[in-house]
Amino acid sequence: MIQVGIFNSGVGMEAAGGRALMQGRGSGASMVDTAGMGVGAEGVRAPAEPDGPDGSAHAIFELAPEEDSGSDTLGRYRYQAEVAARDCLAMLTQDAIDFVVCEWHEDFVVAWADGSVELVSVKHREENQGTWSLTELCKSGGLTHLFDRWCACECAANVRLRLATNAALSPIKGNAGTLARMCGPEPELTVGLTAMAETIARQMLKVRWKQPYPNVPDTPQVRKLADIQMPTGFVDKVGRFLAVLEISCEPAQREHITDVNIQRLLVPAVEQMQLAHVDLENTYRGIVDRIERANRDESDRSQLAVYIADPSRVRHSTRMQQRIGRRRITREIIRQEIAYTTVQLPTFPRGQAPVVAPGGVKLSRKLRRGLVPSDEAAFAERLRSAWYTTWSERRSGLAGDETDLMNLSMDVLEMAFECRRHARAQAAEGREFGNRMNDLLAEKLKVDALPSLPPFLLNNLHLRGLAYQLCDECLFFFSEPFDADGEAS
Repeated sequence: MIQVGIFNSGVGMEAAGGRALMQGRGSGASMVDTAGMGVGAEGVRAPAEPDGPDGSAHAIFELAPEEDSGSDTLGRYRYQAEVAARDCLAMLTQDAIDFVVCEWHEDFVVAWADGSVELVSVKHREENQGTWSLTELCKSGGLTHLFDRWCACECAANVRLRLATNAALSPIKGNAGTLARMCGPEPELTVGLTAMAETIARQMLKVRWKQPYPNVPDTPQVRKLADIQMPTGFVDKVGRFLAVLEISCEPAQREHITDVNIQRLLVPAVEQMQLAHVDLENTYRGIVDRIERANRDESDRSQLAVYIADPSRVRHSTRMQQRIGRRRITREIIRQEIAYTTVQLPTFPRGQAPVVAPGGVKLSRKLRRGLVPSDEAAFAERLRSAWYTTWSERRSGLAGDETDLMNLSMDVLEMAFECRRHARAQAAEGREFGNRMNDLLAEKLKVDALPSLPPFLLNNLHLRGLAYQLCDECLFFFSEPFDADGEAS
């Protein structure tokens, strides 16, 4: 494999493929294998199958979600997209999140690099509605819906849940605030946890009388909550549900969430990535608009069967993966939405002493063999240092840097080889063509001519600097190939 080694970050992403996480309480927990296998309580594994066309290996994305008939409300979509933007912005500086899928089982799903997936339900509550009570959380706050979706995923141990709301929780003892402290694998409060699980179970059974959740048992209607007939094992199941649930009140109110997300999430991300001349408002608007388009994907709204981790199930491979692809937000998609002002980017960062890139001997030999004039060769070395400085400062520090650099390098190499073909064809037989090739590089290697957007803002001189760096790494020549190591300087 070709290595573009001198500028690589050396940051490696931990391999997550093929791992399955067991984190549920109690016995009989199932799990979704991130390599695409279902594992039951008896340890029986379904045969492995290839990833879908979009590369998602999480089995939850092979399960078609139930469609939400209320998901066409514009206000809800916008707020939901802004809450999802919080996780999407985190992808810019953290590699813990792999990607986000909008409107899949819940308002969105976060796929983590460790192989787990998180179903997120977003609930906005107006300020005049007050705090969430325990009863309201179960009825209209999304808690019963989350439980139903978790059960549809066979309570898989690598599926976790989050209820994200802008409203506070009732501080009354034993109410919603207490519930939040009892959630998660390591709850802050454990005293009374069994009693809380029973209370939630009864509330869900009551909700089931009016709302047809297929994974909540249907029990006879009675007047008093305490008289509801409790199905065997249901309280234990609700307890396991609470162990994978987080109730978050971090999202801001609808009228404030844009400013809060920009100042608390986008601005620090831009500073950490050391990007200059970023148009913050247009960048944020572009990211939210992109998420909103994924939310509004209207194709294939059919009601599909709800099965997961079933070895005999026929997978909806092509259609399902196409739906996922249209609703999927990746780190690269978020980066492409970064908007810049029209200020001309300097070749060397302002306010800093220029840094001389290491190496350069082989580049010098190749330019000399190609008969490139000495002053242009010196300029080429300066551009190589400009690229080195720019890449060192603007890389994100995440594992994706190497992929970004490789993709950009491939685009530059393709242009370099095209320039060499034209220069060789124009030169007389047996004559050197390096000078003409260098002229063609300056003429054709432009940011606007790249087949894909670079990972951060560059100017044309930076691209030529990368080309000279690739030449120094012996990935192409300004003449017919020769032993650049053996030739004297």
